Amino acid sequence: MNFQLISERPITVLSMVVLLAGFSISDAFAYLDPASGSLVIQMIVGALVGVGITMKVYWYKIKEKISRKT
Repeated sequence: MNFQLISERPITVLSMVVLLAGFSISDAFAYLDPASGSLVIQMIVGALVGVGITMKVYWYKIKEKISRKT
């Protein structure tokens, strides 16, 4: 077996594997109830609140460092 050919183009081999795996996936026939939409909304709101609090914490630390130097 020629392993040198595979090692020369690992991205091409990986992309072919991913492409072939994508064609072999069958339908899931999943049921999405109204609570799923509520869960998605809660996750988005939670992520936004987390980003806001993180920005607030780092904003005060940066502002404190700048105000000490002047």
